[in-house]
Amino acid sequence: MRGYTVGNEEVEPVEIRQVSERRFNAHVVWARGPGWLPPVKEVEWLEIESAQVFGTVFVDLTDKDLHSTVMAPDLAGRYRGVDILQDHANIREAVERTAASMARVHIDYDKARAQGDEKASVDFFAKVAKASKLHTRFRYLRDSTTAVAAKRLIEVAMRWYENQDGSYIEQFQTTGFDARVWELYLWAVLREAGHRVEQPKPAPDFLARGIVGDFYVEATTSNPPPANQVVPLPTTEEDIFEYVHNYLPTRFSGPLWAKLNDKGYWTRDGLDLTIPFVIAIQDFHQDLSMTWSQSALFEYLYGVRVEEVESEGRMQKIEVPVAQLKWGPKVLHSGFFKLPDSEHVSGVVHNAAGTLSKFNRMGIAAGMGDPSVTVKHEGRRFSKDNTGVEEAFSQTVTPGYEEDWIDGLAVFHNPNALNPLPFEAFPGAAHVFEEDGLHRQITPAGHLVSSTTEIVAHY
Repeated sequence: MRGYTVGNEEVEPVEIRQVSERRFNAHVVWARGPGWLPPVKEVEWLEIESAQVFGTVFVDLTDKDLHSTVMAPDLAGRYRGVDILQDHANIREAVERTAASMARVHIDYDKARAQGDEKASVDFFAKVAKASKLHTRFRYLRDSTTAVAAKRLIEVAMRWYENQDGSYIEQFQTTGFDARVWELYLWAVLREAGHRVEQPKPAPDFLARGIVGDFYVEATTSNPPPANQVVPLPTTEEDIFEYVHNYLPTRFSGPLWAKLNDKGYWTRDGLDLTIPFVIAIQDFHQDLSMTWSQSALFEYLYGVRVEEVESEGRMQKIEVPVAQLKWGPKVLHSGFFKLPDSEHVSGVVHNAAGTLSKFNRMGIAAGMGDPSVTVKHEGRRFSKDNTGVEEAFSQTVTPGYEEDWIDGLAVFHNPNALNPLPFEAFPGAAHVFEEDGLHRQITPAGHLVSSTTEIVAHY
């Protein structure tokens, strides 16, 4: 406990603690609106529990001055700046002045955090549909102790999210739950990357603005087929080959072709046709199908298959052209980036880990979990020593656990794009691109390849 003097008045003691950047960002990263972020580096983060007031100390990278900001939820629940302190002499002074300001905000909390321009925020969990129509995973998110970290994180984020087409909440609760979670995930990735994010009406889903330039992102998903057309997950090597190289690409072709066929994305009035346009796709068509999704997506986008052949006594990887995809009666053209009008698509983004489990892990890492719940994250990732070797990992997810929103995300760049997407638009992602007729991949150290999340409740 510590007391602060404000004028001649002693402030009632209040505990102000240092917290992690992850906990701070879980509450305030959503506050970034239109425009560009100033070039700053945050160095300290403070909190009055539980998430009533936050403070951060940062260095202005332009003039190297030390400043700080105090933030609190406005009367609509959105974290916004309530005080800015400038020109601190050193870190110690910055922390003390920031803490004193936070204590002043805490004295007259409602008055200090009121902004005067609050607009009603959306509530993803407000009742808008009959119980019989609710999606199974929405029920789980809303009601289960094992998902409480994800729910708490989403409850903070949703205060800033715009119900762009008027149907978000209804779909989030019913038929479009997975697709809406994917959109929310992408929104988090863009904000974590330092972009200011707008939600154009009626489309695309996002306009990201940043130092490297602006670009659009349109989200889509591969959804479950009719019950009588469900393909069982493969178990043998032969079945896996057919599933990955022939069936899964057909699951991506439908939603991607639909976006390509909607020429409004590059002809609609009001859109900037000189900036990159990106399609972000997720595979929700069947549980665990994401294990093989990325390689199937690569094959469909570029129209090539990577195979291992023996040459001079050792195995080598070669690219084999794939002109058509055949699955049952379906015969489709392979090579999405070679289709007419595809030059308008700058790239395709995918992350098999961009699911509700990611929100749960990120929420726990930010201290939003329930102590009776144990979560383990395990799978395979590239080693963190930059050797490019894949290795197994297994980690218990606790407050302070290290994971970023972008972990596991891959960007497939269109070699024929009219407006190429800068690699820096998604820092920390893996990037696949074409060079000298061959395809290369740049993978960051520690890049997530595949994973599962095990959740156990201790009652």
